Amino acid sequence: MGHGAEMNGCGKCLKYLMFTFNLLALVGGIVVMAVGIWTCVDHAYMEQLLGTNLYMSAAYILIATGVVVILISFLGCLGAVKEIKCMLLTYFIVMFGIFVTMLVGGILGYAFRANVAVSMRTRMYSSLGEYGVTRVVTDAWDFTQSKLRCCGVEGFDGYKVWRTDNRNFNSNLQVPLSCCQKIWTSGQIGNNGISSGILNAGQMDLAGQSYMPCQGSPNSNTAYLTGCYDKGLEAVKDQAAIVGGVGIGIAFVTLMGMIFSMALFNMIK
Repeated sequence: MGHGAEMNGCGKCLKYLMFTFNLLALVGGIVVMAVGIWTCVDHAYMEQLLGTNLYMSAAYILIATGVVVILISFLGCLGAVKEIKCMLLTYFIVMFGIFVTMLVGGILGYAFRANVAVSMRTRMYSSLGEYGVTRVVTDAWDFTQSKLRCCGVEGFDGYKVWRTDNRNFNSNLQVPLSCCQKIWTSGQIGNNGISSGILNAGQMDLAGQSYMPCQGSPNSNTAYLTGCYDKGLEAVKDQAAIVGGVGIGIAFVTLMGMIFSMALFNMIK
């Protein structure tokens, strides 16, 4: 029962077809894992602004699924070449689990894409009041503003609350440093990023602290005036579409693998 006898031409064709399919599934698993890692590395900052861990959870699921697909592809190749029925059955069961996970995940990805707008705006306005108070929120805003080249939620006017209600900031500052188009540090200009160093081209407030001219009087030549909500929403929706598309695509691939494995399973005597 474990090993099959000599198969006919159709069976051999199916065997090598499944072998080829699993090689493609192996590549697909690597792609899925890469998308998950990319999401974690490049978009982790959005989690604080979204106020939900669903975004990063989807990335972790993609990474785990990619690893499982890579491993199960080897099992499928071995089961097909050696014609081992127990391996093919195990392969089918695991593929079915991946199919359900990816199909549900893909659908949730598109649902998240459609429903994120309202919750994202609310969370962004809420977190803006924590800027400069909570380190993780401050870092998330700084990274978002410098990466997406934006300022505030719907423009830098949103920082009126920040500068009037938060006693940690002096009244000279209209916007944070991350809203500036160019950061001057140690005599050099750094484009679109937050650099450490001593500000030597700025001005001094009453407390003797340095700040950039663009922070005191932001304009289109010195600061990002576009709000981060629209740009952030676009980035999140694009990423959710990629995650959802990958999930549904892998679900289709696993479905084909299930069909091939069961057909080959039934042909092995």
